[in-house]
Amino acid sequence: MEHKINPVSAPSPSKRAGEGRPSFSIYDASAGSGKTYALVKEYLKIILVAPKNDAYRNILAITFTNKAVHEMKSRIVGSLSEFAKDEPSDKAQDLMKDLLNGKRKENNPEEWSEEPIGLSIIQIKTKSQQIIKHIIHNYAAFDISTIDKFTHKVIRAFAHDLNLPMTFEVTLDTENLLIEAVDAIIAQAGEDETLTKLLIDFTMEKTDDDKSWDISREILETGRLVLNENNRNEITHFQDKSITEFVEIKAKLTQACKDLEKQTIVFAEEALTLIDKNGIDVKSFSRGTFPNHINSIQQGKFNLKNKTFHEFDDVAINKTAKDRVIIENLIPEFLQILTKVYSAFEKINFYKAFLKNITPLSLLNTVSNELAKIQEEQNVLSISEFNAIIHREIQNQPAPFIYERLGERYRHFFIDEFQDTSEMQWQNLIPLIDNALSGQDDFGVKGTLMIVGDPKQSIYRWRGGKAEQFIELSKDQNPFNNPDKRLEHLDKNYRSYSQIIEFNNDFFKLLSNEFEHLDYKDLYENHSHQKTNDKTGGYVNISFIPKVEKTECNSEDSGDEGTIDKTDLYVLATLNTIQKTLKQGFQYKDIVILTRKRSQGIAIANYLTEQGIPLLSSETLMIQNATEVRLIIHLLKYLKNSSDLESKANFLQYLAQNSQDKLLIHDFIAQGMALFQETEFENWLMSFEVSLSFQNIRKKSLYEAVETIIAKFLFPVLSKGKGDLVVNQMDKACFIESNKFGYMTGGNYSHLSIDKAKAMRKEPTHAEKVLWMEFKSKSLEDYKFRQQHLIDDFIVDFVCLSKKLIVEVDDEYHFTEEQIQIDKNRTNTLNILGYKVIRFTNEQVVKSISDVLNKIKEELILQETFLNSSSPVIAPSPSGRVGEGNAYVQYFLDIVLERDIRNQAGISDFLNFWDKNAEKFSIPSPEGTNAVRIMTIHKSKGLEFPVVIFPFAEEDYNRKPKDKLWLNAEEQDFGLPKVLIDNSSAVEGFGEEAVEIYNQKKQEELLDNVNVLYVALTRAEEQLYVISNMNLSSKGEIPKNNMCSFFINYLDNKGEFDEDKLEYEFGNATKLSSAKPHIDTSKTIPLVSEILNPKNIKIAQREALMWGTHQQEAIEYGNVIHEILSFVKTKNDIDLAITKSIENGLITFGQKETVLNTIQEIVNHSELEICFAEGNEVLNEQTIIQKQGKSIKPDRMVLTKNKEVLLLDYKTGTHNVKYQQQLENYQTAIELMGYKVAKKVLIYIGKEIDVVNL
Repeated sequence: MEHKINPVSAPSPSKRAGEGRPSFSIYDASAGSGKTYALVKEYLKIILVAPKNDAYRNILAITFTNKAVHEMKSRIVGSLSEFAKDEPSDKAQDLMKDLLNGKRKENNPEEWSEEPIGLSIIQIKTKSQQIIKHIIHNYAAFDISTIDKFTHKVIRAFAHDLNLPMTFEVTLDTENLLIEAVDAIIAQAGEDETLTKLLIDFTMEKTDDDKSWDISREILETGRLVLNENNRNEITHFQDKSITEFVEIKAKLTQACKDLEKQTIVFAEEALTLIDKNGIDVKSFSRGTFPNHINSIQQGKFNLKNKTFHEFDDVAINKTAKDRVIIENLIPEFLQILTKVYSAFEKINFYKAFLKNITPLSLLNTVSNELAKIQEEQNVLSISEFNAIIHREIQNQPAPFIYERLGERYRHFFIDEFQDTSEMQWQNLIPLIDNALSGQDDFGVKGTLMIVGDPKQSIYRWRGGKAEQFIELSKDQNPFNNPDKRLEHLDKNYRSYSQIIEFNNDFFKLLSNEFEHLDYKDLYENHSHQKTNDKTGGYVNISFIPKVEKTECNSEDSGDEGTIDKTDLYVLATLNTIQKTLKQGFQYKDIVILTRKRSQGIAIANYLTEQGIPLLSSETLMIQNATEVRLIIHLLKYLKNSSDLESKANFLQYLAQNSQDKLLIHDFIAQGMALFQETEFENWLMSFEVSLSFQNIRKKSLYEAVETIIAKFLFPVLSKGKGDLVVNQMDKACFIESNKFGYMTGGNYSHLSIDKAKAMRKEPTHAEKVLWMEFKSKSLEDYKFRQQHLIDDFIVDFVCLSKKLIVEVDDEYHFTEEQIQIDKNRTNTLNILGYKVIRFTNEQVVKSISDVLNKIKEELILQETFLNSSSPVIAPSPSGRVGEGNAYVQYFLDIVLERDIRNQAGISDFLNFWDKNAEKFSIPSPEGTNAVRIMTIHKSKGLEFPVVIFPFAEEDYNRKPKDKLWLNAEEQDFGLPKVLIDNSSAVEGFGEEAVEIYNQKKQEELLDNVNVLYVALTRAEEQLYVISNMNLSSKGEIPKNNMCSFFINYLDNKGEFDEDKLEYEFGNATKLSSAKPHIDTSKTIPLVSEILNPKNIKIAQREALMWGTHQQEAIEYGNVIHEILSFVKTKNDIDLAITKSIENGLITFGQKETVLNTIQEIVNHSELEICFAEGNEVLNEQTIIQKQGKSIKPDRMVLTKNKEVLLLDYKTGTHNVKYQQQLENYQTAIELMGYKVAKKVLIYIGKEIDVVNL
């Protein structure tokens, strides 16, 4: 075929990957500048030119979100796939052209900035085919991951050295761990005397300051210090301090404040004595200012915020004063005294500022220890501890040793979004990278590092990501021994139309004047300008909401400064903007609304929903809002407390709307609410074909209880005419035999089966032990396996839950014909539940572990591919009808399972957890839905949208910062080198060093806020709308430190601003782009109840559905009746027994009437009526151990009050004399126990009931 690509003269193909590249490349990539393209291109260069097809094994690419990982992997694999085709796509051909032709330096065309790869088109095609094939077969080695995943991999490799359990789990839920730790600390009040006194004193301090007595929030903030990387260095100074030591320090500080206050009074009296001693008239001082100042100090009323005296001229003297010369001679002495006074007050204020924080700080160790204890108990490790562990324990290990443990040796590193990399994460990576950059591989290729980032998009300082780190690297800093370093600026914006690019260029260059810090100023003055692309046009709109006039009326109704009215104006302006863009031809899905705060997004979402605007936001996708999830929660609340009428009413409303059509909704709810006895309520529900036992559900584990609710109410397709699905597996004898091997528990996660699983974990076979050690080592670190784990009614050897893969290891027992059939049936059932099962023999595992692991890896990758390609289309579930909300239910089930396994949570514990955390969980946003998106600016990072609307653009930067400040202290004063104080203007009174720290913090906060604004204003492709508020004073002054001033200054600089004009336009408000076709990569999977509702798949203990032949039908029917009768003690138990039988899968709902009639016929039989009467003790299936050690188990024994026994035994099939002999043996055993057998009855159960009295 004929290609469009015309490669220029290129270097020799003998050039290896990395030879033409600098060892250390830094790409400064502004918004929309194609950083992912640059990363992929450099990655492809390495693997295409490398002599081997598995060069990707030696590359580690790191980014920060799973979505970014997916994008990078998809781009690389997609590019290779296109290169391998005869006719690559246009995009692939453009990329191939860049690879073939390279790139010349703009300022020196004779030199390369990017050298060509030196391959022909055919060579690229052939090589791509080979690499793709290799990646498919070794996908786990295709190492592109999040930095947290890589860190986890390192920790897992060193788990033994770190004394971590091999089976530890990673938790992202650090906040809840902290809350548990704080609750545990407060619960210790009354036990530990020192802790109790501290907590009480802290509570009293808060109430004295007119604050809430609840101290948990402050202690929680202390806990966050422990886990926040930004404070790691400082808190090391406190980790060896006990509560007692802190109490002593607090007492010293308090006393020091009192002593200093006394000193100031002494100093003031010294100054007053000088005035009196020298006969100075106080009226000689202008307005008496100076003596009044001294008196205020002497009386303890002085504040540093008042006027102070530092210079000679500060002491004003009346021109007519007769003692002027005397005063002037004493001024130096007065100033010297006051210097000591001011210094003392600075110390007092400094100590008091620390005293405000010392009590929660004194609990630092207590919180840390409690947190460690909880993690150990739950066998979890908080992800926030990863970096610290590596930094403390692993970082200083020799790089070759670390590589050996990892089982990989990386030669090339790619780090995406470097501005978000924390300092500790970077320090942890340096040794590995330095090792690679310092040497060459077997082919003489040097290692490389490519860093891509943008310090202007650094918005995660609160978790350790600092723009300064990138800025320093972009200048002279180089942490590596290899000096070969190059900085590249990606300065062309491929995302936006020209009008938006030009607006941002002008806006942020002007904004650079807000900075005093030279690096920050340079960042926006010289590094924010971007070149335009070939997309000309676009539109920018800056508008201001009308001025809110504060009146007495709206002041009372709306709270602070008319906030509610202002919010109404913002949401109305947002709606008008949406309607304006729709008229231009944009669709809802083209529009995104960005807000700084979540509360602002909620306000907009509520209003737009009322106006009928389709929306997608984290709120609309929260699983707590799904009808199905609300039903489950209401039912769990009812199960916890049957007196919870609100939950009961909500449950009934759901049933009224979805599961019955006999009554009006109101009548149905009213009837159900009138039934207070639970048994009556259950019987009433039965009349609407809703069969359940609340008591039985309460006995289940949390996960089972939720599964039962889902099976009963959310997927009724099984009970609407189809009946329950019953899997015919084995008869009773086979069931009992298989239980020896942990195959079926018969109790669905009962305590018996849990204990059985635990016991089997403690006594693995040799082969199981070998495979388990491989799972826990480096072999399959990307996949988490569980050992001897319960799956429905089975205990499986090993399972990877995330990939639904089960691995069984079989000994010779499994080779018998009978067991082969059992295994086959078991596998079929597990397949129905959605699991893939693979089996190995003991011999295979022990002798060929490598082959076994390779096979498992292949299956895992296949499962991953299958699960990814089978992900269901997710849609909001407003109606609560079957199938529409299954994505919400599945996610909810995942949460329940995690709480059940990790915390052994019951219903009550889970509901407490849910009350605190429900709003955190939402399903992923579906692609292609025609709805307006609402998201915070932070969540929009890395995304782009045709139309961006940015309301509430008036953030006040003067608000009190959340962060506190660490200041240096004189350690000799109280034994601490650092102190923690509130970040406020008071810091400016604590000395020059404190002022410097305070000002640096203010500049950092300004940079972070401007960076957030940069992210917001660079998301737009075609149109950008900013909605702000002028906030002008009554004199028309522009507010300081408010975001709105940035827009006003920009307009003023353009000569456009007029305070009476509310809207400013740049460009033409015309839609220029054509609609992008949405490529739907998801697949809609029809509802498969057998998989989504595994609890509806019951293992038939009697093959009730085998009632086919007349003889077999009678036998099996009899067995089922026999089983149900074991639940019946008196006539009153019949209904409950039937319900239990349906729940256990023994019979289907459709068989209920037939079975009920048979049971009633037996119970009400004239010969048997006395055996089911009330007032007697009944023993069903009671084992009796005889003297000789043999045991018997009569079906039913009725013990009357006069020690007589009525003996019943149920049989199936034809009459047989051996049954009579069996009953006589029972009689002999019972009479040896001192009872008299008054009646012996054989009951033959078949098509008809035959009662035989003996």
